Amino acid sequence: MTVLAVLPASASIASAQLHALGDDFVLASWESDGPEPSGRVVPTLDGEEVRPPYTTLSVRTSWGGQRVLSILRAPRTSGAPVRFVAQSRVVAEVLAEPQVPDPDPAFLLGSLDAPSRLRVVRFLFDFARSTPALRSDAGFATVCRRMVLELSPTPSPITARALATGDLLLCAGSLSSGFGEVTGAVIITTGAVGPSPFDVCVGSALDRRGRAAMSLLVDKALCAPGNLLVVLGRNGLACRAFSAVAATLPSLTEHLSTRRDTPLALRQYILSALAQRGRSDATAAAAVRELQVLAPLPKRQVADAKRSIGAALDLAVPTGDGGLFLAGWVHDPHGLSGGLTVQTPFGGERRLEVLEHRFPREDVAKLFGTAPSTDRSGFVAYLPGAPEPAAALQVHAELRLGSGGSIRLVPPLRPLSPADARSAVLGSLPPQHATPLVLETVIAPAVAPLHAAHTATRKDPEILTFGRVPDKPFVSVIIPLYRALEFLRFQLSSFATDPGMAGAELVFVLDSPEQRDELVHMLHGFHALYGLPMRLLVQSANHGYSAANNAGVAASTGRTLLFLNSDVIPDQPGWLPALLDALERTPGTGAVGPKLLFDDDSLQHAGLYFDRDVRGRWYNHHFFKGLPRDFLPARRERSVPGVTGACLMMTRGTFDAVGGFCEDYVIGDYEDSDLCLRVRKAGLDIRYVPSVELYHLERRSISRHQGYTRGVASEYNGWLHARRWDAMMEELSARDWDRLPPPPALEESLMRPLTAGVPADAAIPVAAPAKSRLFGRANRNRS
Repeated sequence: MTVLAVLPASASIASAQLHALGDDFVLASWESDGPEPSGRVVPTLDGEEVRPPYTTLSVRTSWGGQRVLSILRAPRTSGAPVRFVAQSRVVAEVLAEPQVPDPDPAFLLGSLDAPSRLRVVRFLFDFARSTPALRSDAGFATVCRRMVLELSPTPSPITARALATGDLLLCAGSLSSGFGEVTGAVIITTGAVGPSPFDVCVGSALDRRGRAAMSLLVDKALCAPGNLLVVLGRNGLACRAFSAVAATLPSLTEHLSTRRDTPLALRQYILSALAQRGRSDATAAAAVRELQVLAPLPKRQVADAKRSIGAALDLAVPTGDGGLFLAGWVHDPHGLSGGLTVQTPFGGERRLEVLEHRFPREDVAKLFGTAPSTDRSGFVAYLPGAPEPAAALQVHAELRLGSGGSIRLVPPLRPLSPADARSAVLGSLPPQHATPLVLETVIAPAVAPLHAAHTATRKDPEILTFGRVPDKPFVSVIIPLYRALEFLRFQLSSFATDPGMAGAELVFVLDSPEQRDELVHMLHGFHALYGLPMRLLVQSANHGYSAANNAGVAASTGRTLLFLNSDVIPDQPGWLPALLDALERTPGTGAVGPKLLFDDDSLQHAGLYFDRDVRGRWYNHHFFKGLPRDFLPARRERSVPGVTGACLMMTRGTFDAVGGFCEDYVIGDYEDSDLCLRVRKAGLDIRYVPSVELYHLERRSISRHQGYTRGVASEYNGWLHARRWDAMMEELSARDWDRLPPPPALEESLMRPLTAGVPADAAIPVAAPAKSRLFGRANRNRS
């Protein structure tokens, strides 16, 4: 404790009065003819500073003096002198009494003007805000109630209008037009005083009585009749009494959907409040989503050929990490616009000063009668920002005009699923305008978090087994499936007639779960026909080529892995053991791939390499693509930069060591070359095996994915691939792969029969059908 100096006897000391503020605190008051006390006023008991908290307020009375109020802990020693010291002088004193009377609001507020009265009430509320014990004191709540009712004897009602969640109500009332800015809100119950859980929302429009609508989201428990809402403003105070809550109330979405004129500010207030509560309340978080989905704002644009300016936001996608992707158009031949301002439902604001990335929009050119060749009305943009408390599914915007006016724009609701939102972003720009700068600064920042959010929704696949799969397979064959199922009968018939497939594990991974029943029916039939054991994994949603292969590996048991597309058909039996032999016979080999053919017997793949196009962008290429099947350089087994994932073999150990397939790529492209580059980075070789030949009906599955074919997914994947592997692709492309020394037994590798390496105990299935001759020259003898 601090011991304070004793004042000279000549000092003028005011006589103070004590008033009870509940059980633990008192309010001391005194009048002074002199100036307002300078410096901090310290209450003391027996010459020692009282234990904090305490505080003091001085207000001027109408007769020109000062009324000083001090809140302090109630003294427990009866008869002890309580003195108030300022600048080492006692300015007031009072003797502690065992029974302290309640304050008289009329006395405390008398002779004060309206601003001073408001200061006194704020003084009580502010102290309670910093003193939890006082907020829950019933005696203090009674004092506050009496003080407020002294200022507002007949409070207007505030009434519950809708049920926001099971515990939150939307209440409505009104304020006078001259109330001014609201600075706070307090709720007084019979036993407590505390800040309102949410601020009030005051509308800008006035009704016929000149009053503004006031709305409040509040806990149902606080809406009991008799409870008071005290709205504090810079110019005054308003008291409202809660009415009894009706037995049945409409839901929030029902309430808002019946009000076509719901102010935008009210929608933002409700969403922001629910999002704030949603951090700890799952029902409030769900209400945020429901309100945006069930009661969205109608789309708003300016697309009138008679006007000299037009604009629309076709897509606005908050990406979940704080970013915002925009796509739309602005037709402004006279340069009237001055930028775009976008607001989220939670009050967040983004400004776009310049529409930098522009491209032609034929539909806009046609609407306004301009030449498509000169049109540059389309735009895409990405605006970074801080994450908001809940998912924003719809924003609104204003196209600012130089005069200070604006054009309001409202885009449609954001696609609800991350996968659909990702596809919408990728489909918002013509591929020919996806420059590296646009990909890096606009597309990638939006796609990456959406892709990650979609990946996070993945669930464990459903696993079905047909027959008894091998306990210790010599190879696990992983075959991802997406939409294209018509090639399975050719692939499985070739497997069934191939003794080299005996002892292999077949794992199909369906990445289009809507086809689950159709595929299960097909595989049941094929198993009954051929007796081939198979395992099927059904993904919970389409998560792409990499995720499908990784899931297949996780469910498989073989020491060696073969990744095979569903549209790859072997040319003749014995191909799988031959490919395995090529992987195992050369030390340091991390992966191998075979010769792949088009159905016209021309070369589709003889190893993969990297090269730049005329604009300097990296692309994957296949050696000798389109040349004759027996083109001599393509008959040479050799090291290559990489091999295609359409048929790629490696050991499980290598796969695990390099981290499996990277799942950052969208849908399916560049994952195989990414895997090969990681194999190369690990110091392992990759070899092309021409003695193994298969037919590849290229890109039959990915061509059926609208999210890939109608957008810039390939450009995005290529940009991501080049960003990660530019240096290594540069180094690999500098090598002369044609002049690398051949293996010791080149002639042997050219002429080795495919039957080599077939397991001795392999058995050909009984009554297996003859091999299909669908592919013309596929079964012809080769020199």
